Amino acid sequence: MPSSAVEVLERGKIMGFLVPQAHGEKDVLIIHILYHLAQVRTTVYGLTNEQAHSVPSASSLNLTGLLRHCALVAAGWSNMVAQQTNVPDVPEDIGEDMYMEDCVSHPATLDETLEFFDRCVSYASEQMESITDLSAPMPVPDAPWYPPELESWEARWALTHIIGELARHVGHADIIRESIDGKGSYELNDLVDGLDPNREW
Repeated sequence: MPSSAVEVLERGKIMGFLVPQAHGEKDVLIIHILYHLAQVRTTVYGLTNEQAHSVPSASSLNLTGLLRHCALVAAGWSNMVAQQTNVPDVPEDIGEDMYMEDCVSHPATLDETLEFFDRCVSYASEQMESITDLSAPMPVPDAPWYPPELESWEARWALTHIIGELARHVGHADIIRESIDGKGSYELNDLVDGLDPNREW
């Protein structure tokens, strides 16, 4: 059964920059993660495959690369938090994490990238829903950029880390989309929801 956070996102419209209401610490953390994932997905709305793969700004990033990276972050980290391991063991059809450069250069089409993204989000939602103790210690992943004396952090900290990572990349995606055709997130949210961006409030 989906969490109340997932149900809110499925039945309600996501308004630009307003995260849907949720109750309880776990659902609040989950809905912020799902919201940021929904927002980064919105940035490719209406684009061609060529546009989604383009690199229109001073950054070396593109939107398909950001979608793939955010999907892998959500899948990998939610798995580690739920399973309390430091190496994600996600399904083979999702695969291991990739460096951002590999995500950006990945040859998958926009449609294929979106299908992969949605599978990862569905998997991440299931993993996060299975978390029973936000205070449970999670082993720190094996990476040279983490302090060697740091052995674990709480599950809630790891979920908050996902939020921060995704929020940063949503900002990247917003700038790249505006560089392509000038459309910003407010307009894109309205278009995705079938609303007139120029309507009077």
